[in-house]
Amino acid sequence: MRWLFLFFLIANVAVFVIRGQDDGSQEFAFTGEEQLGGLVLLSESKAVSESDMSPVVESEGGKLVEAPLGCLVLGPYRNISEARGDRESILGSRLLLESYERSADYWVYLGPYGSASEAAKIGASLRIKRIDNFVIRSGELKNAISLGVFTSVERANIHAKGLRKKKYEVSVRRVGKLAKRYWLAYQGGENAPLYLEAKSKMQKNTDNNKSLEKKSCNLIASYKELD
Repeated sequence: MRWLFLFFLIANVAVFVIRGQDDGSQEFAFTGEEQLGGLVLLSESKAVSESDMSPVVESEGGKLVEAPLGCLVLGPYRNISEARGDRESILGSRLLLESYERSADYWVYLGPYGSASEAAKIGASLRIKRIDNFVIRSGELKNAISLGVFTSVERANIHAKGLRKKKYEVSVRRVGKLAKRYWLAYQGGENAPLYLEAKSKMQKNTDNNKSLEKKSCNLIASYKELD
């Protein structure tokens, strides 16, 4: 009888060890139902938390899938107060500032010189010779002497050529005119409820000056975000 008892004891231990190894491949985590005996796999718990954070939509087969990320942009706004007013009605929208080159001029100039006073003296001597000019006080050509500003490079080069014939070592520089405009942007999972709601509200705010477009999220990331 003793050997029979030992046989069953060893068999039970072996079964326990084998089942323990199988179960060891799974991780468990208690949920809020643990007081009721509820137990879920840790991998399932992680999947639930990640799906809550990701935008999801329901496919035709009834399966929830992650929606592609989309970026909507409304604008441009010339007035920041108008942009802020529209933002109040669009949950999750952001106010962005874009600096852009509105136009450019072509400057014919001498210098720049070491100081404004030095440039002023040279400018005075040029006026005696009936050559109109003025000292540039700021910007990338600070302390240079402007001898003409033109809207086309062709006209600037013609003027510079005439001055060089008079032995003036002038240069031509393209100078851009910067301006600012404002945009409202919304980023979210395409076709998700909040995305569609934002799209609908943004569409209602379009007019002859502002349009709603879907743009690259990388592009709008280069804009400056305001308050």
